Amino acid sequence: MHAVRDASSWEMLLPTLPKVDIVIQDCDVRLGRDIRVFVVGKEIIGAVLRKNNNDFRANFKLGGSAESYSLNDSERDIVQTIINHFHFGMVGIDFLMDHQGKLLFNEIEDVVGSRTLSATSNINIVKKYIQWIKDQMR
Repeated sequence: MHAVRDASSWEMLLPTLPKVDIVIQDCDVRLGRDIRVFVVGKEIIGAVLRKNNNDFRANFKLGGSAESYSLNDSERDIVQTIINHFHFGMVGIDFLMDHQGKLLFNEIEDVVGSRTLSATSNINIVKKYIQWIKDQMR
């Protein structure tokens, strides 16, 4: 993933890209900020706000930080609408934020890393996931 801010940046980047289809999208969002919502089955387990002041990507492993995030009712409704359309084990649903703070769906990650949730809360998502697996086997 690359942030291209002007035509000269694009010209420098182009020769380094693989010769495959690529996705180019507008990035009119709050850069370096996103919300990850952790889900097990049909249950919202928790959420974190990820921040990075040095990169447009908010990933914890890229030097970002994380803090616990409380979803408001409207945000919970958006997440629940997504959850209702899929059968998940354990996933992270990632949202970017527009300049007014509204959530914009970004991606769903299976086999999601949960170290940010563990670092910012007392939630034991692994225990919840194992219990969910046991319940599915019955």
